[in-house]
Amino acid sequence: MGQADAVQKSAEPAVSVIIPVFNVEKYIGQCLESLLNQSYSLFEIICVDDGSDDRTADIIKEYMSSDERIRLIERPHCGKAGVMRNEGMKYARGEYCLFLDGDDFFEKDMLKESLAKAKADQADICLFDARLYNEKTKIYKEIDYILQKDYFPQEIPFEGKTSPYIFNITTGCPWSKLIRKTLIEQNNLQFMALHRSNDVYFIFMALALAKRITILPKVFVNYRQSGESLQANNAKTPWDWYEALQSLYQELKRREIYDEVEKSFKNMVFGVSIYNLCSLKTSETFSEVYNRLKTEIFSEFGLDDFKKEDCYTYNEKKYAIYMDMKQYDVQQYLFLQIMKLRQEKSYWVKRAKKAEKDIKDVKDSITFKTGKTLLSVPRKIKKVLKNSD
Repeated sequence: MGQADAVQKSAEPAVSVIIPVFNVEKYIGQCLESLLNQSYSLFEIICVDDGSDDRTADIIKEYMSSDERIRLIERPHCGKAGVMRNEGMKYARGEYCLFLDGDDFFEKDMLKESLAKAKADQADICLFDARLYNEKTKIYKEIDYILQKDYFPQEIPFEGKTSPYIFNITTGCPWSKLIRKTLIEQNNLQFMALHRSNDVYFIFMALALAKRITILPKVFVNYRQSGESLQANNAKTPWDWYEALQSLYQELKRREIYDEVEKSFKNMVFGVSIYNLCSLKTSETFSEVYNRLKTEIFSEFGLDDFKKEDCYTYNEKKYAIYMDMKQYDVQQYLFLQIMKLRQEKSYWVKRAKKAEKDIKDVKDSITFKTGKTLLSVPRKIKKVLKNSD
């Protein structure tokens, strides 16, 4: 170890990387490797284990034995990542905090470049980008919703509550945001003790309160899709998102900044509500959420008469669903969707039959048969030459 490295290791970390983990023995090694191989080294890693019953904690301890920047905090299982993140914040020493997930992995310049951007712009928050990684296919997929580039302000950095798109420029995910620790502490921000959507209140409240937000439109996070996440099982806790939005709404009102962010907030609530409805996997839960949105929740958030001209472009497809919900009860709506699927199926069956007929017509044509004969000649010559060898 060189002298510069020794100085850096003895210094206070600039970034505290906080990672809640639970039964991620398959992925935690790649996660930690991608952090230990960062091009910037003045950081700490705080892993908070939510009572894993696999080898997650043992693997982390193996890495701890060779790198003193890693710490492990072990807690009884509660199934709530937000509680683990709050626990990790108690031990954070860095000027900035970064909340990552133990099944993801990261590009080597993530800490170096995001911290440099935050420092250069004296920012409370630095936003950056991510992409999807499919665990089964091993394919990366670029996405456009972690950073909505159409909603970037003309001047960066910017104050959160002054942006008309403050709640729409990014999602509530914590793993694409470097956040100054003093912003968290001075405003007593905490992740909610929910199974899902625990980050919605924390992230959007931080964005609304930040005096200076900067943006680095580079992909640094590889978000793993494995089908094992809480998001993939949202029918088990169908109301967490609503509780999170309700808490955010009440706090914005209490701090008297709601009026400044109202249009952005309504669009965010609109999008989150429709998204969560459409992602449900059981008819019973779908019906329950549908009816409550229609009769209570839209009205509670001022969306009972949401105008199309007030709907931001990223929500346009969801607006058609909203209009159907206004017109139909849940049984009528589901019947309408079934009829649409039948029409689509009929359309594609007809297309397939026509394509099959077109292919047959081509194969029966004189031109196709002549071409096939001509192409077979070189193959026969090649076969004769090969046999002669």
